[in-house]
Amino acid sequence: MTSRWPVILGLVGVCAAARAQEAGRPECGRADEDAGDEEGIEGRAGGADLSWSVRLDNLFLFRSDSDFDRTAPRYDASGQTVGALATVLTPRLTWHLTRNLRVTYEVEIGLNYWSRNNPDTESALSPDVFIMKHREMFAEGEFLRGRLGFKVGYQRFLDPTGLFLNHWIGAAQVWWGFEDGQVGLFVGEVPDQTYEGLTVRDNNFKRDILVFGASGEWDLGGGWGLAAGVHNLYDSHVVGRTRWVVAPAARVSHESGPWTVFVDGVLQAGRFENAALDGGDQTVLAWAAQGHVGLDLHPWSAQLNLLALSPDDAYDGNARQGAFLYAAKPASRTRMLTEDEVRDWYDNYDERLSTFDGGFFLNRAGLFLADASAGVEVTDWFQPGVIVGAALALEPKNALGGRFVGVEALGDLVFSWREMLFVHVTGGALVPGRAAAALVNRMDRTATGAIWMTEVSLTVRD
Repeated sequence: MTSRWPVILGLVGVCAAARAQEAGRPECGRADEDAGDEEGIEGRAGGADLSWSVRLDNLFLFRSDSDFDRTAPRYDASGQTVGALATVLTPRLTWHLTRNLRVTYEVEIGLNYWSRNNPDTESALSPDVFIMKHREMFAEGEFLRGRLGFKVGYQRFLDPTGLFLNHWIGAAQVWWGFEDGQVGLFVGEVPDQTYEGLTVRDNNFKRDILVFGASGEWDLGGGWGLAAGVHNLYDSHVVGRTRWVVAPAARVSHESGPWTVFVDGVLQAGRFENAALDGGDQTVLAWAAQGHVGLDLHPWSAQLNLLALSPDDAYDGNARQGAFLYAAKPASRTRMLTEDEVRDWYDNYDERLSTFDGGFFLNRAGLFLADASAGVEVTDWFQPGVIVGAALALEPKNALGGRFVGVEALGDLVFSWREMLFVHVTGGALVPGRAAAALVNRMDRTATGAIWMTEVSLTVRD
């Protein structure tokens, strides 16, 4: 961890060098934080153009409880509520070595909790040292007039739907572009906790989690688009429990005037070796589907999202495995039932209803989730909105007979200034059902006490 601070100082030095090398020009340019493309190239460092983006989030969260059971534990020194103040800084740099060749680096400093992470800690081994995640480090480029492209390194990698693969991993992609789309091949590795040693001679591919396959995107004309691929998983990180999955996935999308629509589907077929209770193999046959409808009639906007994850049957450990391997990053706008779009707190209930293994969440009860949101731009600096979502378990027998997961209702106030400063003020509640109580509560598996929450965030970004 001591090596992190030279990295930060080096980034600062690059920007300073860019300013000194070309006086009169901005010290760093701006680029879209998700794309890292050639727009806004301003600075130069070491002969390479430099673009950058930055985002800083200051966050407040309070929830009335951590589960739906109000039973006081015997030892309750910290109470049952959930609360945090935290800060996250996410700078992103892209070195444009030529017009068609780039290197990108993104780091996320946080979540750093004000009550735990100490900026005055001297030792890098201290438990209260700042958290720092190196999110992305990759090279990418295009050749043959943009027809041949590649992207290699640590990156956020998604299948066409983002339901199965939506991970920050090491991956290599190569693609061939044509007038109406592109097709490509990829291979990557999902990180796991299997210890293989510190040096290269102690490592091999025997206990790794590999993903590989082919994908493509096509412009079908008339506002229609198709993205599809076959994404394969080969996971041998547990000795004697190799699992492999073949997962064709597709998204059909359409844009027309104020309307935006897409429909996603993923099928998973494969085998989990030695995973049944009798020591036999499990045959995997699982699926997931997602739909989205968006309407933008300025100043009004609205969205509807649907999500379904297949369940396993009621007999755990038999020869069939029907639960979907899930990345837990759907299109849903809910803040507690699914990942919070303002900031992921790693505490959403679609994850807590599941077990986690080898980089994926698996919910044997299955899930159906519907949510609707609407907002209005009252002024150019104030946009209030509402979010309502409800969820069901598709196999109640895997949730102690409960089908209803819960309903979430939130009010969201957004204050903004020049598309650079945003303040979110959110308040609402989650009313659980028996399925959520059975899978989340630690003591009384039948208790269904509601949770109310409030969240405030201040975001500054370029």
